[in-house]
Amino acid sequence: MTEILGNIILVGETGTGKSSIINMIAGTKVAPISDGAAGCIFEYHSYVLPVHGRNFRFFDTAGLNEGETVGTVEHSVTISKLYKLITRLDGGIHLLMLCMRGPRIKNATHQNWKIFHEILCKKQVPSVLVVTGMENEENLDKWWWNNRGALEDQGICPDDAACITAVRGRTLRDGCRAFDDHYEKSLAKIQNLVLNRVLLRTPHINKINWFYEVAQKISFQWTKIREAKEIQKIADACYMSTEERARFREELAKIDIW
Repeated sequence: MTEILGNIILVGETGTGKSSIINMIAGTKVAPISDGAAGCIFEYHSYVLPVHGRNFRFFDTAGLNEGETVGTVEHSVTISKLYKLITRLDGGIHLLMLCMRGPRIKNATHQNWKIFHEILCKKQVPSVLVVTGMENEENLDKWWWNNRGALEDQGICPDDAACITAVRGRTLRDGCRAFDDHYEKSLAKIQNLVLNRVLLRTPHINKINWFYEVAQKISFQWTKIREAKEIQKIADACYMSTEERARFREELAKIDIW
């Protein structure tokens, strides 16, 4: 059996390049690319991929999008499924990789950081920021130098960061691709992030139940489920409507809490 050295979860809006990053690591297309126009309800797709001869399991998750539009995944359904993945993952989580598309810092970046790093992972999991869409930047790292302060002002303080391009671009007359050089440097950055962050620390976030406090009345054989504060925190962070909050509770109730 192939030894898997760590679980890595990629989170971020639809269209931020999560699947492209996985394909870049794989060296071929293994993950379907979303067009960003419509979401699809899924828990996650997982891929066991080698990084410098060592195998890791990568999880490509559904996007939490800023200003949901018709056809996208509902926050309430998506988050409940991601909760199940994060809290029930065998072996725990070794690295949380938050993906955003530059150059603009959107509200969704702060929202995703708060939901995943602060609330779901309790600030216990090593977290890195990967900024995609840097194809036209001469210096890929300049964006981070210029915007790090603005991110930290929003409470986004990753353990590490990488500004990358996850596409090779159009084919040139000489047969090379327009962004080949940036692409190869970006791949090296992602590989180094994985090796440096995953192998340095032990995993966190094993099977636990943050969302419920359960009190069972044995004589009548019924269970009273009281919402814990994390439900309210996530609903507030996602600006859920009353209808969405109700759907969120329904989806969480479907999860086996024992």
